[in-house]
Amino acid sequence: MKPSSFESAIRLQFDCLARKVVGTTVKDYNRELGRRAKRETPFCELSEMEINHIGAVDEYSVEFTAFDVFGNEVRIYDERLCEAIKKLAERRRNILLMSYFLEMTDAEIAAVMEMERYSVCRNRLRTLKLIKDMYEEG
Repeated sequence: MKPSSFESAIRLQFDCLARKVVGTTVKDYNRELGRRAKRETPFCELSEMEINHIGAVDEYSVEFTAFDVFGNEVRIYDERLCEAIKKLAERRRNILLMSYFLEMTDAEIAAVMEMERYSVCRNRLRTLKLIKDMYEEG
C-alpha cells in the first residue's frame, strides 16, 4: 500500500523538524564544550604544585604538636624540634615561632611583645644557638 500524499507530507515535515532539532542539539553541545574549554583546565596541564593544593590531607593531633602564640596556632611536625622548643622559656619560644613559622619581622615581633627590636634579634639568635646545641646533644 502506497502512502497518501498527506501522509508523505506529514512524514517529510517530521523529518525536517527532527533534523533541525538534532542539528540545534549538536550546535548547543559544541558551544557548551567550547565554553567549558575556556573555563576548565585538564589535569594533565596542571603543575604539580596546583595538583597538591586540590586534594585534602587528613591531619590528626597525634601527628603534630600545636603551640599557641598570641592567638595563632603553630603546628610542629618534627618530634625532635618540638621537644627542643618545649624546653625553651615561653618568651624565647614565642620569638622563635613568630619569626620562623609566622614569618614575622623582628620589628613586628617587638611591637607585639612590647620589646626593643634589638632584644628580639638577640633573643632569636641565642635561641637558635640553644636549639642547635640541643640537636648536637641528642
